Amino acid sequence: MQTPSRVRARQQKLARIQLVARVQVAYEQLRDLAWRAGAQAASNPAVQAARRHLAALNLSLALLTLQAE
Repeated sequence: MQTPSRVRARQQKLARIQLVARVQVAYEQLRDLAWRAGAQAASNPAVQAARRHLAALNLSLALLTLQAE
């Protein structure tokens, strides 16, 4: 039987790993959308939304990194 603190630590580690995976997927989606949009990528609403999503995930990852230190 694991102690509650060990369970919590494992859950937090899993959450960090999942967040890193979500950042990677968001980056790949943005890259693909920008490639498809071509010259209009800067004004494309889907690309703008993907950039905001990636920025939010990156901010979350940065905050988790600071919290872990």
